[in-house]
Amino acid sequence: MTRNGARGIFVLACVTMFSVFLWTSASAGNRQLMSEKMAKEDLKRNLMESVVGYNVMSKSQMGLTEEAKYQVKERADALVKGIAVEKVLYDPQKDVAFAFGSVKLGDVKTVVGDMKRYDNVVVQGMGFGTMTPESRPPLMALRAALLNAYDEMAETLVGEKISSYSEMENFILTKDINHSEVCAAVYGASIPNPGINDKDRGWGWDESGNAFVKLQLDLRKVKDILGQRIVYEGPNIIEVEGRGAQTDELARPEQGESGEMVAAPATPRTTVQSLPVPVGGQKVGEPVAPPPPPERHEGGASR
Repeated sequence: MTRNGARGIFVLACVTMFSVFLWTSASAGNRQLMSEKMAKEDLKRNLMESVVGYNVMSKSQMGLTEEAKYQVKERADALVKGIAVEKVLYDPQKDVAFAFGSVKLGDVKTVVGDMKRYDNVVVQGMGFGTMTPESRPPLMALRAALLNAYDEMAETLVGEKISSYSEMENFILTKDINHSEVCAAVYGASIPNPGINDKDRGWGWDESGNAFVKLQLDLRKVKDILGQRIVYEGPNIIEVEGRGAQTDELARPEQGESGEMVAAPATPRTTVQSLPVPVGGQKVGEPVAPPPPPERHEGGASR
């Protein structure tokens, strides 16, 4: 082999190594880290709302002559310690992170001011996060379903105030109003089987992409709500289900730029796998294509 030939091979090898280094460096960004951080914070929020409780207020405006509107507002605020993040999964194709964890309870001051002694009861929870706008609608629908479940639980426990007014003239309905309100503080309600691979998982999406969240509450652990003694003669365990949608079909659509999904490498203590989140209209359970391999160019360099 000539000296010039050997020099050419050495230069080509250096160019190849430099190209691979550039491609790896470009992939090692902060998108995944931020998505995982959001998932962990969502997990902690869900556990805090389950353990300490939440204040929920809803208003429903219906009626055959009214513009339909349903609104739920929820607020929770507490100092929580001892939450253990046990598992973090990341889907680089969708830029969606999932966090699973638990908290062991001792004495807890609830949202209504009561001190509850749980004697080391362990409560499990989950959370999601993403930095990609295209992946947010299903996660937003899941959060909306949880708020609807909070409202359904409060309505089951304390009831709702209903106001009705109707008018008819010459056998024609001219006015029809049906308003309802719910206002309560609830604690101790949790999502059953929150693990992503749990049998009879208490959350998810149906084939259309609409989300659902189940909530369970053991009435034997709840003393009262907003000073009102609970009068409930059903089973000790109450279960409700909330629903949430990805798109608003009742409002004019808004145009915006969709975010570009970027595949990022795994970080330590994170498992990379496809997550059952219906991003971009994908059906639940539909297999996800693996990310494309890096392009190959002359000389075997990757970009």
